[in-house]
Amino acid sequence: MEWEEKYEQGVIWQDFQHKQFIDNLNILLHMVTSKEKDERAFNRVANFTIQYCNNHFKTEELYMKKHAYPRIKKHTDEHNQFVQDLKKIISDKNFDNIEKASTLLNKLMSWFVQHILETDKYIAAFIKKHNLS
Repeated sequence: MEWEEKYEQGVIWQDFQHKQFIDNLNILLHMVTSKEKDERAFNRVANFTIQYCNNHFKTEELYMKKHAYPRIKKHTDEHNQFVQDLKKIISDKNFDNIEKASTLLNKLMSWFVQHILETDKYIAAFIKKHNLS
């Protein structure tokens, strides 16, 4: 999956972090399509994703709180649910690395389509409208 201009929201920090998200999603995509059981690569992506959640979500949530973003509850609830789902996938001992990678890949791809391309466009528009970036 290649980063495309159409994915850009127009908020530099947000677009940069979303591009990093895609780069790591591609590592999983390679693991799954090649059936490569690379535990280090999986752990690197899992660790990145947790760090991404910590940093990216915290930044977005600070903007939302500080500037009274009207959709804060729904947006934050989505973040919290995503983190719970990630932790469950990553800690699941019933899957081998390929199954875990596939499950995590599906979750990340869904997140990209449903949250980054949809939900995040509203906060980006809010940030740009109020000159907050």
